[in-house]
Amino acid sequence: MKEKLEEEQGIAIDIKSIDLEDSQTLALFASGKTKGIFQFEQAGAINLLKRIKPTKFEEVVATTSLNRPGASDYTDNFIARKYGKEKVDLIDPVVALILEPTYGIMLYQEQVMQIAQVFAGFSLGKADLLRRAMSKKDANEMSKMSEEFMEGSRQLGRDPQIAKRLFSMMAKFAGYGFNRSHAYAYSALAFQLAYFKTHYPQIFYDVMLNYSSSDYIKDAIENGFSLASLDINRIPYLDKISDGKIVLGLKTIKGLPRDFALWIIEDRKQNGKYISIEDFLTRIPSKYQKVDILTPLIQIGLFDIFEPNRQKIIGNLSNLFTFVNELGSLFAESSYSWVEYEDYSQTERYSIEQDLLGVGLSTHPLHLAQKMTSRPYQPISELALNSKATVLVQLESVRIIRTKKGDQMAFLSVFDGVNKLDVTLFPETYFYHKDKLKRRWSLLSRGTNSGARRTSSINFVKYRGG
Repeated sequence: MKEKLEEEQGIAIDIKSIDLEDSQTLALFASGKTKGIFQFEQAGAINLLKRIKPTKFEEVVATTSLNRPGASDYTDNFIARKYGKEKVDLIDPVVALILEPTYGIMLYQEQVMQIAQVFAGFSLGKADLLRRAMSKKDANEMSKMSEEFMEGSRQLGRDPQIAKRLFSMMAKFAGYGFNRSHAYAYSALAFQLAYFKTHYPQIFYDVMLNYSSSDYIKDAIENGFSLASLDINRIPYLDKISDGKIVLGLKTIKGLPRDFALWIIEDRKQNGKYISIEDFLTRIPSKYQKVDILTPLIQIGLFDIFEPNRQKIIGNLSNLFTFVNELGSLFAESSYSWVEYEDYSQTERYSIEQDLLGVGLSTHPLHLAQKMTSRPYQPISELALNSKATVLVQLESVRIIRTKKGDQMAFLSVFDGVNKLDVTLFPETYFYHKDKLKRRWSLLSRGTNSGARRTSSINFVKYRGG
């Protein structure tokens, strides 16, 4: 990204000099818009960021550690203490500076070692031996270290009750405590990526789109970019972003042979733009004159500039190939009698594009419903955990099961035009709304985002067909 920024915009950035307290980048972390950010793009980390809302880099580091087994048990305490809803217990003034950055919670192995040093006079080497014994849960070594800790703290005049409490806490925390140096390094790398996403989003997404999945295309759309329409004369091989628009490349088309995609780029470069469908067909080698090879190109709209009816082109392909092989270069100048076909519906177009590209390029029918409704709703991407929300979505699938009591309930998959969501209908709600689930569009209201099954879920309270 650094090299691309300098090459395209003439801006040279020293990665090591990026301000780790940059307020705009911290705001990105706080919003949970961290798709593509190392260590912070999974649902668990995103939900944690939204709850903690880091306002300083040290809290980003802490989030890295809290998002791990063991430490996650203290997430609620960390958040409550950060926002003044729970007293911050620093235990003793001697160790206060060590525990203050994490609101009195031991998150890092280094904190255990530092406390042993300042409170009981341990050397660095001895403190590391203590850390190892605690991590391995070596009972014999722990017993020995406990005696030495108590003796060391006694010699320094510490309160024996506090010393005993501290050692007990250290033994508990050291079992899952993360290495802070690692947490810091991971967070610094994450912050650098987030800095580019915040300040140079076009560079960030231009890189991410070509090294990752269609999830990043959706993320780019959510962050203000739009999809450009495609045509056979402009489509590149790699995805790119230009003037705020995402131009998907041939490499993104599912199932398209790489050698054919590269041939199109090279042929266009050598022989110029295609002036018609017939012109394109006369130029492609015979080995590519196959309906199944060309159909995806037609279905994503690459030939809409010549004929907007995609089904019509597909339906005529076999005959067109015959004419090409019989007439050769004369075919482009001849008059072919096209057979008419009924085109795909708007919903079918979108669905096919989504299957081939990972995203739909055509206008989703749901967007019309979004324009027509006067009721406020939230995008799926903005749903907060354990909060009620209204979302306008397309119902994509329904799976019905019976509970142990014999009652029916359902699991739905819904789509808001950008993201999908799993929805749970418990027996009472399902019984009340089951007849309405045959409708394709639904306005789900007053649902609770429970975060169940590792994806967000909404438990219906109300339903409105659209």
